[in-house]
Amino acid sequence: RDASFYAVFFGGYELNCYLFRTYVPSMPDELNYFISGGLAGMGGWLFAMPFDVPKTNVQSRYDTKVVGSYVPEFIQIAKQRGFLGLYAGLGPTLVRAFPANAALFLGVEMGKKFFDKFLW
Repeated sequence: RDASFYAVFFGGYELNCYLFRTYVPSMPDELNYFISGGLAGMGGWLFAMPFDVPKTNVQSRYDTKVVGSYVPEFIQIAKQRGFLGLYAGLGPTLVRAFPANAALFLGVEMGKKFFDKFLW
């Protein structure tokens, strides 16, 4: 779950930054970081959500064993609710993902600029 999320998250961020710089060169850097970060967070969750839902179900039940419960849970959700059942809770997750990750990347990029300017 984490590997797939971070591959899409960081890859999507870099790709979006590049595309905005290339096709919207007048966009301020800060807006680029903000929008690219928000979209990257949403893309990461779109990709990782099917792996997260079974994990959450297993962790939230008191009667599951630690090892060996994930794959059966994944299959059970897919059989009972279909593939879209693996996306339970996606709406609120995406609503939270955009502002949280937009602020994250804006803060990181502005922090990098600050430290590059004043400390080196």
